[in-house]
Formats: sequence, structure tokens, C-alpha cells
Amino acid sequence: MIEKKTSVSPSEKSLSTDDVVSADANSSTIEVKYLWSEQVYLDASEEHTRFGGGNTKEKMITLVVAGLILLSVFMMFQRGFQPADSMALVLAVYWFLLRGRMHKKLLLGRFHKSEQKGKEISLIIDDERISAKTGDKIDGQFGWNEISKVVRTGRGFLLYRGVNYIWLPVAAFVDEGTCERFAAMSERKASSFLDKTAG
Repeated sequence: MIEKKTSVSPSEKSLSTDDVVSADANSSTIEVKYLWSEQVYLDASEEHTRFGGGNTKEKMITLVVAGLILLSVFMMFQRGFQPADSMALVLAVYWFLLRGRMHKKLLLGRFHKSEQKGKEISLIIDDERISAKTGDKIDGQFGWNEISKVVRTGRGFLLYRGVNYIWLPVAAFVDEGTCERFAAMSERKASSFLDKTAG
């Protein structure tokens, strides 16, 4: 349930019917339960890459690769095709066509080896702390002061604790009102809150 930055390396596949968030109208406590499925894992990884810690690095590398490819194409038109220019073609095919597929295959391999695969993730969240459990294993609890950043996306929330993060999918919330209540709590309690729902 708590993923490292390198894991991920969040949905069209629905969570189970028991995946709901319950909340007492007279309490600030929110209880979240959902299944750590393959699709949820891939969603979490993708949202982390797009909006979380991997976002800036990914964009910088893409810009550098695109620049190298454009430079190679320009030089090829200037002096004609050279054997070394084939490297630019190979790099372009890999980066823009094959890299995504290979990365997804790598993520799925990690998921199927994970002890969290197919287990229920349980979170109890209030104004003071977040308690986490994976299956029958208690992962512990931590205060909001340990959450360095919360990123809200169209598919869920990324709660960062340093380089690690917790994924909380929107599909786990019983209704929009509960989701908005959690968003407000995150914005109020976390050191940093970013809303990327329009991204």
C-alpha cells in the first residue's frame, strides 16, 4: 500500500463492491477500504509519473531525447545520411514507441511479485493521523506532519512521505461529498497540497 518512488511504479477497472469509504456524519474520521489490484497499481504508478516526484525528471529527459533526435535529423539533411544517424532512429523508436510498453511490463512484473498483490488496503484517516493496514498486517500510523505533499489527480490522491507515497483512488469513495471532504482535510493538514484534476 505504501509504494516507493522507484515502483511506480491508480481507472477503467472498478474496485470491488465492498470498496467504499464510510464516514460518521458527526465525526471527521474517514475509513477507506479497497483492493490492491493490478489496475489500481498501474493507475498509481501512472499518476505518480505524471504529477508526482517523477514528473519533472520525466519531462527533462524527454526534452533532451527529442532535442538529440531533432539535431541528428537536421545534421542528416545537411551532410547526408551517415551510419551513425541510425542511432537516432533507434533512439526515437525506443523512446516514443517501445519505452511505454516495456515500462508497463516491468511494473506488472513488480506487482505480481509484491506481497500486497490482491490484498485489501485499509486506511483510517482523521484530523490527527492516518492508520494503515494491508490485509491482516498492520503497517502502522503516522501524523499529518509526516505528509510532505498531497497531489490530487483525476483518479485519486497521492500522499507523499518523502520519496514514498500512498495511493488513494477516487473510486474508493462512496460519494463525491466524502471525496471533497478528504480533499479539504488534505489541503488543511498537509504541508503542501496540489490540485491536478484539470491536468
